[in-house]
Amino acid sequence: MLPGPILIVDDEPSNLAVLKQILGDTYTLVFARNGADGLAAARKHRPTLVLLDVQMPGMDGYSVCRSLKNDPLTENTPVIFVSSMGEVGDEAAGFACGAVDYLTKPVSPAIVHARVRTHLSLVRAAALELEQAKTARLSRIHAVLSGTNSAIVRIRQPQPLLQEACRIAVAHGGFGLAWIGMAGADGQISIAATEGADAGQADLQQSAAEVIRHILKSGATVVCNDVRSGGAFPHSCADALARGFESMVGLPLHSPRGVIGAMLLYAQAAGSFDEEEMKLLGELAGDIVFAQDAIANEQRANYLSYYDALTGLPNMGLFLDRLEQIEQNAFHSGGGAFVIVLNLERFKQVNDTVGRHGGDEVLRVIAARLGADLGRQCTVARVGADNFAVAGERGIDENVNTLCATLLKVVNEPITVHGTTVQLAARLGVSVYPADASDSESLFKNAEAALKQTKAVLARFQYYSQELNERLAQKAELERLLKEAVDMGQFTMFYQPKVDLRTGQIGGAEALIRWQHPVMGTVSPDRFIPLAEETGMVVPIGDWVIQAVCAQQAQWQREGQRIVPIAVNLSALQFRESNVLQTISGALEQHGLDPRWLEVELTESLVMHDPEAAQQTMRQFGELGLRISLDDFGTGYSSLAYLKRFPFHYVKIDRAFVTELTNNPDDAAIATAIIAMAHSLRMSVIAEGVETEAQMQFLRSRHCDYLQGFYFSRPVPAEKFNKMVQDGNQLALSSDLSRPPHTLLVIDDDETFQSGMQRTLRGEGYRILCATSAVQAMELLALHPVQVIVFNQLGKGFDRKSALSAAARMYPDTMRIVLSGQGELHAVLEAVNRGEIYRFLTQPWDEDILKLTIREAFQRYKPVEAS
Repeated sequence: MLPGPILIVDDEPSNLAVLKQILGDTYTLVFARNGADGLAAARKHRPTLVLLDVQMPGMDGYSVCRSLKNDPLTENTPVIFVSSMGEVGDEAAGFACGAVDYLTKPVSPAIVHARVRTHLSLVRAAALELEQAKTARLSRIHAVLSGTNSAIVRIRQPQPLLQEACRIAVAHGGFGLAWIGMAGADGQISIAATEGADAGQADLQQSAAEVIRHILKSGATVVCNDVRSGGAFPHSCADALARGFESMVGLPLHSPRGVIGAMLLYAQAAGSFDEEEMKLLGELAGDIVFAQDAIANEQRANYLSYYDALTGLPNMGLFLDRLEQIEQNAFHSGGGAFVIVLNLERFKQVNDTVGRHGGDEVLRVIAARLGADLGRQCTVARVGADNFAVAGERGIDENVNTLCATLLKVVNEPITVHGTTVQLAARLGVSVYPADASDSESLFKNAEAALKQTKAVLARFQYYSQELNERLAQKAELERLLKEAVDMGQFTMFYQPKVDLRTGQIGGAEALIRWQHPVMGTVSPDRFIPLAEETGMVVPIGDWVIQAVCAQQAQWQREGQRIVPIAVNLSALQFRESNVLQTISGALEQHGLDPRWLEVELTESLVMHDPEAAQQTMRQFGELGLRISLDDFGTGYSSLAYLKRFPFHYVKIDRAFVTELTNNPDDAAIATAIIAMAHSLRMSVIAEGVETEAQMQFLRSRHCDYLQGFYFSRPVPAEKFNKMVQDGNQLALSSDLSRPPHTLLVIDDDETFQSGMQRTLRGEGYRILCATSAVQAMELLALHPVQVIVFNQLGKGFDRKSALSAAARMYPDTMRIVLSGQGELHAVLEAVNRGEIYRFLTQPWDEDILKLTIREAFQRYKPVEAS
């Protein structure tokens, strides 16, 4: 069946009728009465054959034929002139216009049939030839697709794959030349692959780059089926034509990242790129892009499998592989190896200061420094968020202290990021082969264990040891049990009373958590609280404490029991990283408890970590109605400038200053100063760790407000504490702290001397106390108001000198008399020069003079009022 009708163009209706009668029963016909209508009908119906009259008004047949041959849509349509003009010149003119035959009117039906049939056969043959050529061309394109896909499977490098795609296009696709150009990072074009004649010539590459540049910019396909027309790329088309190519196509390589390149194909014949071929070539471009992206993703995945994306250093996997090689080399050479794990201290603060991107830049700087020359050959890796590792060979008896010092120095050098200068410090854990482990993973693990231990021993670097490993194993087991305790609720609350030193009554308590393990029994807070802080479990534990205390207070109140304020300790992590204010306010609201029955205790280090944030949070505590204690004062920063800014209600004297309070002048001075300072800032003072009556009396004499410690009560369970409150348990206090007159303290380890002194002074009306040691003397001074002290034989022993010095500093208003031998004059003169002695008498002393001296000492005594 013919693809189109036969078009008959003639201005005479009779001629049209004749031809219709001859051909109408056999073929599909369309008609036109003039040249213009004939051209329009040809474009509309795309006829298989045209029968054309010569003599027509307006436009003759020759003009129509020339127009048909100049139109790409009809240029291949055969034209047969049917004319009454039968001269040889007329036929020649018709053939010159492009006609294939010439019939003279009147026509013979048989001749018309024969000529039409002949030319239609030729049309069919030509169409078949074109179809076969097209099929062959499409088969070649399919072969290119198949070959390219096969190359994608076996070639895993970008440039070789592009080169193979060009080779396949030329060898199997029948193209004369193939290019692939890629966009460079600097905006330039990189010719990634070429194949075919003249591919290496610079001028041809330049003309190809013109087309590639346009495609990269526009993202559009470029098709030029006839380079003779020049089109939008006259230079490129002329260059192609000069090399024997009549058509070319440019295919954009579209990736999710944009147009990454273009593929140019040159064909020798014009019109080589029709719709079907372009569809297949589009698939080819898509396959090439897919392969490029797949290779890039695979390479990136492979890179990330072995390297850290941020710093470019090896990651853990590659580090362990290299460490294994280092160990093997050391084994064969009879040497050793080392691993150093490095942690950047407080790196979170760096992120808070310069932001996450600034923090990344700091890590890159540190990585570059570690990757530089460290004075010996090393492998460096990033093995964690702020952890790095260094490994290398060493002599079998060599330590790596010098390298550790170098690493610490490298990290410590200032770094400027975004106009801000930061300075880091590091801790290092070291393990060595073969002493600490025989395989890479164990060696690295042991270095990590040593790193963890640096915090415990306050060292910048620490070597691994077996004892360390055992301690860490015990710690890991304790951590596991602590997690179970949190989940299973194995905690209970104890309460230690705070006693008001003015009334002796219980004025409050401190809530202390206890861990009751079913097997281990009671676990000391000193053992599990530091671990809870290190692991972050202190936050849920602290929240539980707040809930438990509020619930207990509310329960006692509902039962009509008298309650006192109870203080809970807030950890640094709980204070900084959890919404502790919301937790407290929620617990108070849940249990209907007035905030005045709950207090919070904060440590100095917690407050000074971020003073501005701490001040804001404490202000919110105050707005809620909570009272705040500063715990462990004097053990941290002890900055008065900061202290006066914060709304504390209480200051707690740490037990470290209370333990030796009565016999250590420095501790006594610190405690006295804390009391005076706190009172001047309108804060009350709580002394914790009070265990003796002497400590209590000393603190009371200095007007300390509260005490807490074993002297009154150990921490007790809730039931016992409640009973103490309800029963009104209180501390027995003397009604008058003023100094009674005429109390004398005699210090000597000879009881015979002490007896003699009592006989000598009998009848003088003195209250005489005797001490045989410096410790006992200081206890008596704390317990009793003493005006005069007598020291016997100062130079005989250090104990007496210690007691004299301590008494002079802690009780400067006392009158101190020394009875000394002639050989002790040097020690006595030193004491006099220090202002420690009121009078001294040398042996043998006269009893009357001794009595007179003591009597004058009592007369001269002037008490100093405690502040």
